[in-house]
Amino acid sequence: MDVVGIGTPYYDMVINVSKMPGLDGAAGANEAFYQGGGKVATAMAAAARLGRSAGMMAKVGENHRGQFIINDFRYNGVDTSAIIVDAPGTSSPFCLSLSEEEHKTRIFIGKEGTAGELLPEEIDYEYLGKAKYLHLENGRPASAAAALFAREHGIVTVMDADNYQEGIVKLLPCLDVFIASEFFYRDMFGDLPYEEGCRKLLEAGPSTAIVTLGSRGSVGMTAQDGFFRTESFQVPVRDTTGAGDVFHGAYIVGLLEGMDAPECARFASAVSAIKCTCFGGRTGIPNRVTVQRFLETGEIDRTEAQRRLAYYRNNL
Repeated sequence: MDVVGIGTPYYDMVINVSKMPGLDGAAGANEAFYQGGGKVATAMAAAARLGRSAGMMAKVGENHRGQFIINDFRYNGVDTSAIIVDAPGTSSPFCLSLSEEEHKTRIFIGKEGTAGELLPEEIDYEYLGKAKYLHLENGRPASAAAALFAREHGIVTVMDADNYQEGIVKLLPCLDVFIASEFFYRDMFGDLPYEEGCRKLLEAGPSTAIVTLGSRGSVGMTAQDGFFRTESFQVPVRDTTGAGDVFHGAYIVGLLEGMDAPECARFASAVSAIKCTCFGGRTGIPNRVTVQRFLETGEIDRTEAQRRLAYYRNNL
């Protein structure tokens, strides 16, 4: 595997409306379909769609949600041989992803499943040991054990620090690439200027620190490149669900292709922007040819995205 991810995959119901209804109101759906979700899970789908070998290590429920999650990984080209199916009758977590056209925003309503979390003793270390990159989303015991193993075996570890967790902060000495959301950054550093905060992150262990800023692009720092800023691409946004997840997967692909940090950030921003032109977190993930054409001309070939949208519509 080029990259292996450890995280919690979700069973998403994707719904888009023109305008959110008020209390006791109603709205018709422009789109409605099921799709696999989850931070690291969708990042692995992005890496695979971009042509790299990606595998997922996770535990899923035994019921229809878990089977759907596995099938959607396979549809997106992600290896599922290290995924554990929990005991009969268990379920994976569910998430309603509701996006709105008018304000280009979305809300999530989730329900936890009954499947247990992946435990350190359930990690297939032989499988992980063949990876070049490890991608994590939290500081839970399995992620901590995997990060320590990766550090000892020369595997580059990338962290998706979306929501602030003390467990993630404790893992900083074991991480190589730390990509934080602006929300994580704010909870950790308050109003500290991004350049100063990124420098503090590098002092804690990682060689690269990135802070994603949504439609405002991203900032980052490495010892080699110093502090840099990446502007976002302007595209017709339909749904921002999964934009950060896809950014992470694409950033790892950039690293695999030998790009430096500013180049990785620009490439990942382009992939994420293309994704945002389609409904759902995975529908609009482009292949490598589509990304290259976009970077060269600003044009987005929607042929593949329309085919994928039809696939997910049929799944409903």
